[in-house]
Amino acid sequence: GTSTFMEALAANGTTNIQTSVTGVTASKRRFLDDRRDQPFDKRLRFSVRQTESAYRYRDIVVRKQDGFTHILLSTKSSENNSLNPEVMKEVQSALSTAAADDSKLVLFSAVGSIFCCGLDFIYFIRRLTDDRKKESTKMAEAIRNFVNTFIQFKKPIIVAVNGPAIGLGASILPLCDVVWANEKAWFQTPYTTFGQSPDGCSSLTFPRIMGLAS
Repeated sequence: GTSTFMEALAANGTTNIQTSVTGVTASKRRFLDDRRDQPFDKRLRFSVRQTESAYRYRDIVVRKQDGFTHILLSTKSSENNSLNPEVMKEVQSALSTAAADDSKLVLFSAVGSIFCCGLDFIYFIRRLTDDRKKESTKMAEAIRNFVNTFIQFKKPIIVAVNGPAIGLGASILPLCDVVWANEKAWFQTPYTTFGQSPDGCSSLTFPRIMGLAS
């Protein structure tokens, strides 16, 4: 089981270990440039989807392996592994299944060169054209349920970060048990840039990890 788990980590390019989330100061320009310069590897996505063994989803790949469940972000309904309600529901479903089966832990990673670009703002903005109050409430509830799933999950969650982790993609990391990152990983929470309040309990977890000053 251990060798299979390490092979899965190596497949995500996470042989260099960082066990804490570190703050990375990067401008909006760098954020946008990195998104352009790091496209998904379509061949890798195809390969993973062809060899998945247990469950089939649209925006994630779930592979039941020896002693653990491997969940990979591989979104089709959003770009750059960003999170909309559909993606979040699939992750929640996979975690619920892993909580009830014989998996000892969950390995959470992503297909491509980007780990997760946080919330899919385009998706949310498009749905604010009608009843803003109703849609905003639904969005808040979807995010709350997604975050609570990580908080309440009783088995260990190991995260393999293989590239940029932005916004909610970074703030959920302290809710997991171990974070492994390779040299291409960087972390950014551009809440003020986008006029957004902190999410994923980061206003509590980040000061505990990095100190109040940071």
